Amino acid sequence: MKRIPYIILLGCIITAIFISACGEKNIKNNLIIGNKSSEIISNIAIQRVGKSEIIGNDLKQNQHCYFDMGVQKNCTYKVEFEDKNNKSTLSNEFTCDFNKDGLVNINVLKDNNGKWEVVLLN
Repeated sequence: MKRIPYIILLGCIITAIFISACGEKNIKNNLIIGNKSSEIISNIAIQRVGKSEIIGNDLKQNQHCYFDMGVQKNCTYKVEFEDKNNKSTLSNEFTCDFNKDGLVNINVLKDNNGKWEVVLLN
């Protein structure tokens, strides 16, 4: 019987870690990925030379993830995600300047024909 409170506590800690996986918006997070589709996307990855960041939890409609890209000029990176319903992986590559004061916004969209788009808004 004493194991149940520990299991519940462990479950709460794991849940808190998953909820915070996308990070909080603050000044060092300068790349925002937004899910503007009605579908759930998961396994969002930002890949660039020498570094890859993956967020494994689901991103529902109108939810966002924040990434710290540092200060870089002409940074080429790839945004990749999985369509949770179809289990397909989609991606797009971008080149942007990142600084501490500006934000780069990317939206993930799905049109009425089922075609996915990853769109840079800046």
